[in-house]
Amino acid sequence: MVSSQDVVDVIVVGGGYSGLSAAWALNGQGHSVTVLEARDRVGGRAWTQQIPGGGWVDNGGQWIGPGQTRILTLAEEMGVTTFPTFQDGRHILVYDGVRTVYAAESSGSLEIPVPTEDLADFMNAVAVIDALSREVPSEAPWEASRATEWDTQTVATWMEQNLKTAGAKFALHSVIVGYFSVEPCDLSFLHLLFYVAAAGGVEDLEASSLVWRFLGGAQEIPVRLAERLGGKIRYESPVRTIDQTGDTAIVETDHGHYEGRYVIVAASPALAARIRYDPPMPASRDQYTQRMPLGSVIKCHAVYPYAFWRDDNLNGQVVSEDDINSIFDNSPPDGVPGILVGFIEGEVARRWLDRSEEDVRQKMLDCFVVHFGERARTPQHFYYANWGREPWSRGCYCGVPTPGTWTNYRDALRRPVGRIHWAGTETSTKWAQYMEGAVRSGQRAAAEVHEELSK
Repeated sequence: MVSSQDVVDVIVVGGGYSGLSAAWALNGQGHSVTVLEARDRVGGRAWTQQIPGGGWVDNGGQWIGPGQTRILTLAEEMGVTTFPTFQDGRHILVYDGVRTVYAAESSGSLEIPVPTEDLADFMNAVAVIDALSREVPSEAPWEASRATEWDTQTVATWMEQNLKTAGAKFALHSVIVGYFSVEPCDLSFLHLLFYVAAAGGVEDLEASSLVWRFLGGAQEIPVRLAERLGGKIRYESPVRTIDQTGDTAIVETDHGHYEGRYVIVAASPALAARIRYDPPMPASRDQYTQRMPLGSVIKCHAVYPYAFWRDDNLNGQVVSEDDINSIFDNSPPDGVPGILVGFIEGEVARRWLDRSEEDVRQKMLDCFVVHFGERARTPQHFYYANWGREPWSRGCYCGVPTPGTWTNYRDALRRPVGRIHWAGTETSTKWAQYMEGAVRSGQRAAAEVHEELSK
């Protein structure tokens, strides 16, 4: 066992975007910081792997957009640049057993070629959701005048009551599963409205979806932050216990214990709940975290010599009713190597979580062949990320509150408990669930602790 370390101002639990943003802000204000990371790497749910011979794959979070200003500022500070998601060419839709190739306005466009009546029904539902989201204060969703009504129904219930056509239901279902990696029946309607409000509305959400990627991968920013923080990060140090019964907080890990004046826990609510706290968490905080399960997603990349589908004026983007919910061109800017990424999400992912990697690979490549031809069957490399099996995530993209959670537990997820403050994208009031929300949450928690340290 490692002996007790010198007391630091702040111990940060978690080396993802939120934890490193908090540590970086506090370090810049002159506070001593130690970051405890369970993995052998930084980045959390942003995880980039380098491809032999050049290129990279983002196994986790990857997209940003112009409305996500904090992460763009941090990228500039770290010297990381962006490039646009490839979208030149035609999209593919599989609906009602029919494969349709079509041109779309943008990669984030909500319009898809379902029958005219169905599309009108869908777009009307989107407009209603947008209007209702403007009644939800993202800082306190429970204060909306109809919060209880919205929080006691699921998105699936709302869809049944408000959508008339099968095509509209398919389209909104695809959006929900794509954004949350859970099913509409899992999701509080109030949380959907909060999610839209936290992005500034449907127009801003659409304008910042799938727009840019980071050159070198989304983990590049955490890696550079870690380099600048130097020896302040302890890897392979999962936190087991946080004891704040004394004048400082004692944080126990598998390799020893650390002592700090304050602690920032920057982990998903589900994982934060697995830490043992002394004294125990308030009941409201504990029960909140029990109601924040993570979504289910399997993300796979197939790597080819070049992006050959572009030869057929296809941009690689597919939305489908099949098990592979969506596909994108995830190649570097010049299309060399060519990379297709496929997602299995929500209820379908739950059925595949315990299947073998080889089963998933075969399913994924069979799907790629249907859309892009036989050349897709034999990639040079194949990458598989099953986030439900990842021990320090246990799901993705985010923790999602079940119906009734927002109105019954309110701000218990963000409210400090003694010397412990909370970060993580789930706690953000802007761009929750995104890397932008993670950065904002870390900066917010750092500001709270800085204020306490300055007293």
